[in-house]
Amino acid sequence: MVFVLALLVLASAAVMAEKASTTLTLLAAPMAVDGSVSKWKSAGIAPIVINKMSQVAIGGPYWMHADVQSAQVYVAFSAKGVNLTAVVKSPKGLKNKNADGNIYDGNAVEIFMGFDNSDPGRELYTETDYQVGFSTGDYSKANKKYTVKPSVWCFNLQKPVEGAKIITKPAEGGYIIDAFIPADFFPGYDARDGGEIGFDIGIDDIGDKGVARKVQLTWSGDKDGWKIPKGWGKAIIKKAK
Repeated sequence: MVFVLALLVLASAAVMAEKASTTLTLLAAPMAVDGSVSKWKSAGIAPIVINKMSQVAIGGPYWMHADVQSAQVYVAFSAKGVNLTAVVKSPKGLKNKNADGNIYDGNAVEIFMGFDNSDPGRELYTETDYQVGFSTGDYSKANKKYTVKPSVWCFNLQKPVEGAKIITKPAEGGYIIDAFIPADFFPGYDARDGGEIGFDIGIDDIGDKGVARKVQLTWSGDKDGWKIPKGWGKAIIKKAK
């Protein structure tokens, strides 16, 4: 029995040690939300790449491989809030007819942030954990306008992110989301140099049929981050040089 318990402890430790990890930049001031990717390259900030089978959290049999469904996501923090720019490969592009808490069921990007990561194995959201979704909106190429506008929603607080800025636009083989979410919307916001946060990114995709979400990719590969933070990865926030 003691031997079995020891093996379980070692296995649990190994799982914790294998958490996805990265370093995210702490900016002196927020970036402009202008739809561009070049600002990140000028700042020397590399994207988080989500393009592996191990990162297909939901809908594995429907994943159409990285050249069709994948993402490069740029994220940076500042005292004022979070900048996010996602360059996403997606068959249907700017296609999300949903609103509010249902935007996950169309083409969207999600970010998971936990500003108190002292217990990375926590089973429940705390007051410093947040899941935020960014909808592409539903753009009609024929009419050259949005039938449903892009939006930003905080799932666990169950309300739109007041003060958020978002631009979406078509890109080769998919779309770009460029957004900013303000720090003062999140009561537990705490982005400081050297701080560790729980962190993950999700990509919701409706595939080539365009009815409802068929695939979700996550940076961590975890499918339960919407309710259980322990599957998230982690990020160290470092001041820009």
